[in-house]
Amino acid sequence: MIGGPARLASTLAIAAVAWLVAGGPAPVSHANQRDAASAPSPTRSAAPARRLTVEMRAGESLTAALTRSGVGAEEAASAAAALSDDFDTVNPHPGLPLALALEGPRLAELAFQPRSETRLRLARDPAGLLRLDRDESPPITRPRLIEGVIDGSLYLSLTGAGVSPDMAAAVERSFGGRFDLARDVESGDRFRVVLEERAGADAGGPGRPLYADIATRAGAIRLYRLGDDGGAMVADPDAGAPPGQPALLRTPVDGARITSLFGMRLHPILGFTRMHQGVDFAAPTGSPVLAAGDGVVEEARWSGGYGRWLKLRHGDGLETGYAHLSAWAAGIAPGAPVRRGQVIAYVGATGLATGPHLHYEVFRAGRRIDPKLAATLSLAGAAAADIPTLRARKAAIDATVASLNAGG
Repeated sequence: MIGGPARLASTLAIAAVAWLVAGGPAPVSHANQRDAASAPSPTRSAAPARRLTVEMRAGESLTAALTRSGVGAEEAASAAAALSDDFDTVNPHPGLPLALALEGPRLAELAFQPRSETRLRLARDPAGLLRLDRDESPPITRPRLIEGVIDGSLYLSLTGAGVSPDMAAAVERSFGGRFDLARDVESGDRFRVVLEERAGADAGGPGRPLYADIATRAGAIRLYRLGDDGGAMVADPDAGAPPGQPALLRTPVDGARITSLFGMRLHPILGFTRMHQGVDFAAPTGSPVLAAGDGVVEEARWSGGYGRWLKLRHGDGLETGYAHLSAWAAGIAPGAPVRRGQVIAYVGATGLATGPHLHYEVFRAGRRIDPKLAATLSLAGAAAADIPTLRARKAAIDATVASLNAGG
């Protein structure tokens, strides 16, 4: 007769086996990409899996959708954890179909397509572990031509023609590196933009700029997206200009007009002639001021007659200064990194100013230089080296633009 501790141990072992046979917690592995739990299941149901398709409901998490479909609570939580790096499991979009295979409350397989180019699948491997596989293919895209006439602001004209705000800002930044938007672009100038938009399940997204051109009194310019870096646009490599981006934007505020150039002038408040060491752009109070280039905030302080002042440090010994600001943008403080075209401040009339405007300065090696000259400089490494490859990509884009112009 088994007595005392030995009998208790035997009873616990039988109970443990019975619990495992009943299902136990959801097992998953860390093979391939990422798996959902740690221990394999020693037994699997001999009954065939029940297959069904369910759709996500509005406001429903993935865990809730799985439990509604009959998946055990722990199984559902484990599956959601396995997918959390690849998919928004808390707020998936309503109507997303989920293909399930269930062995009782045990999840045997989950497959769905959150994006047109991505299919995710959780399935048991021979050891009984849930394994996550990703099947990714390039998205299907289609080009769309947008044409328009500039009426005041280039940015507002682009958005008014149907370009998304983000892409309009990207196109404007690209043109801003080649043109003085305050002097060279006028109402009545025409523009064309070709956006590369996703088709199929992701149709209707903002797209990426593939091509843009504009004809102004200063001449025409064509820009291409010749790389795989999102919305970055470069000049036509056959037009004689270097394909890299200029170091600084020519105009760091949209929709402004130049009221004073770099050089000697009669100061409007002090009443005597002295060197004007920047360029003044008249614009309404609160107009966004853009970072002229990638860099770091060097100064953000009050500076006497300059009023609220901001100074950025860029590469290759270049710095830019912005004066008479009404306010700095959120997060702008010494040491903060900024990106070209990012809103860093807002136009004002602080300090010695007769009205709202931006006073803009450029420094090279610590000395102020004419911002007009600074816009012709390029940062080291900006120019692309593989011109034949760029020209081949440009030829393909030109063929697309010609087809769209012909109504193809």
